[in-house]
Amino acid sequence: MIPQKSSADESRRGAPSYFSYAVFACSLIAGIALGLAFTRAYGPLQRGNAEPWQLRADERHHFAIAIALEHAHHGDMARSLHKLIALRPAQHPLDALADAACVLGSSGYLRSDSGISALRSAVALYTAGGRAGCAEQLLPLSAIESAPDPIDDQASAADFARPLPTKPPLSEGQAQATIRRLVPRPVALRSFEARAARSTCDASNPALIEAHVVDYLGRGIPGQRIRVRWGDQADIFVSGLKLDRGDSYADFQMEEGIEYAIDMPGAADPLGASLSAGACYSGNRRLLKSWRVTFVET
Repeated sequence: MIPQKSSADESRRGAPSYFSYAVFACSLIAGIALGLAFTRAYGPLQRGNAEPWQLRADERHHFAIAIALEHAHHGDMARSLHKLIALRPAQHPLDALADAACVLGSSGYLRSDSGISALRSAVALYTAGGRAGCAEQLLPLSAIESAPDPIDDQASAADFARPLPTKPPLSEGQAQATIRRLVPRPVALRSFEARAARSTCDASNPALIEAHVVDYLGRGIPGQRIRVRWGDQADIFVSGLKLDRGDSYADFQMEEGIEYAIDMPGAADPLGASLSAGACYSGNRRLLKSWRVTFVET
């Protein structure tokens, strides 16, 4: 005889937990929403393909100084003005450069020799365009005054304090004007070491030299000049101008069949090996080889 299930047994079987499912779903949605809100508010800001005029005010100032450093090499005023106009200033682009140099010079930019050199490049650029700013007064003197006659190092303070015998005054013909000589103050340059180049085969960036300038901690250093030479030609490009690629980044487009030497003028010796856009293959597709070079501060 098969035992029959009573109604009491069926009542003890729990009903579906619709309430528990609803609480779980609401908790999951709330957790996802809170996570997205926290990430948006406090997560790292990823910038990509940013135009110069979209940068923050302090970043636009550094961008303008980098343009002045580049101008110090090629001297093309029209090219520099075109890049300054890309910042969309509310005034003349050279006036905006003068204001940027004034702001940076007032905020500790002159504590390093590289900062002094960068501001001098900015002053040279906007004064060449007939503009003026406060950076000229903020910059330290680029020359020192020296006395007309050298003083004997062995002379003591007593020798200077001892009164000299009275001499008859010199006539105008015998008097000589005091001459002051201006001695340029050398600017200390940073020192870098070129690390071994690494080749890549990238369809999106063929025949490209990617250079990175970093300090000993791997942090990017903007505004550093990098030189590429081939044959009797040379070109200079500056790190940090492509802000979407970071402060360390600079690049140069190669041509097939040409060998290039890369260095940092006055800061790093040339890389031991020459670079060329030779053929490489990705699958069955023929591409042109690219190179990546890193200059590390020593």
